[in-house]
Amino acid sequence: MDDRKKLIEEIIKADEQIETAQVSGIKQKVWEFLIKEKQFKLEEIETDPEFRVTLGHSEITVSIDFVLNLPSVSFIMVIQCKTASIESWERYFTSFARVVKDYQIPYAMVTDGENARIIDVLAGKLIGESLNELFNRQETLNKIKDSKKIPCPVNRLEKEKRILYAFEGIKCPTVKDSKE
Repeated sequence: MDDRKKLIEEIIKADEQIETAQVSGIKQKVWEFLIKEKQFKLEEIETDPEFRVTLGHSEITVSIDFVLNLPSVSFIMVIQCKTASIESWERYFTSFARVVKDYQIPYAMVTDGENARIIDVLAGKLIGESLNELFNRQETLNKIKDSKKIPCPVNRLEKEKRILYAFEGIKCPTVKDSKE
């Protein structure tokens, strides 16, 4: 039985290493795309920021791959890279953008490096389905020139936090996590 458990752990570890390498490749591609194709500046792209979210007496730390910050508005878009099933993450990142700050981050995107789910968080609707549909730096500046920081409505805030907590809770523990 111990041999079987060890074999399963080795398979899981190998799969996690492959996925980590794939996500790293996607992140590199998106990073280069943001700079070369969409003309964002290096200092406008924050990588791997962490946020603390409190619900009742519980607190969790959540992170995202990229946050776009422009001179006139910080936290204009959150971006997450995934290897597959990006549609299943759309709701999570919409909630993420609504609750990690004291105002809603206007845009969220989850991508596999080709396909994307670009979400207008304030309107709650999908506005793009490919990486190429992401607006460039100048278009972003034009979109946000008159924007205001709008908090998540009080009657939705707890629901959005619960969605975020639920997604965090269903993430499968890794071999590394289970030994801690």
